[in-house]
Amino acid sequence: MTESWRLPREYEEPFREALDHASKRRIGDLHALLRGLTEQQATAAISLCGYVCAYTAINTVSRRWPTDGGLRLMAEKTPKGVEEDAPYGVTEENVYLYLSKCALGFQSYADVFGDVFGSLEETLAAPFFITVDLMATFLPKGQTIGDFLDIIEDAYEKAWLLDLNLLPALMVRARMPQPEGASDGSGGSR
Repeated sequence: MTESWRLPREYEEPFREALDHASKRRIGDLHALLRGLTEQQATAAISLCGYVCAYTAINTVSRRWPTDGGLRLMAEKTPKGVEEDAPYGVTEENVYLYLSKCALGFQSYADVFGDVFGSLEETLAAPFFITVDLMATFLPKGQTIGDFLDIIEDAYEKAWLLDLNLLPALMVRARMPQPEGASDGSGGSR
């Protein structure tokens, strides 16, 4: 991304729709949607899955950069695909690889998963299944996936506007003790 994070509707709408199809295991609808995307839209949607997974992982480990062991534990706790959605990437190893290599390692999804799946449909669908299953596993208390997506998008929009010289101060603020139940500014409480 460049100076702004604001997503054009032609990228955000199919991304959210794809996540909705994946969360409800509407595989045929997900495949139809993905087949209808332009290459730019598909690439953007897969990148957005990475941003959502990165945010979810960091939020899950008390807003620190996750260790390799932490990522392996998240992958272990994320539900595995069963029956008809089993081929769509939600295995412990694929969740770990997606988190460590793509979402937090900034490697290209195509480079990491280009030859892992048996078909283009499986390759395109996997990040959406991994994202919704990871989110559902580590969803903040009292939030829906849609609520959490809104918080994540808002956070990225605001973060992109900040000067990185603020990072040390933000890290200190994130570590400061808060009274039990006090808002931490993220839409949740500690």
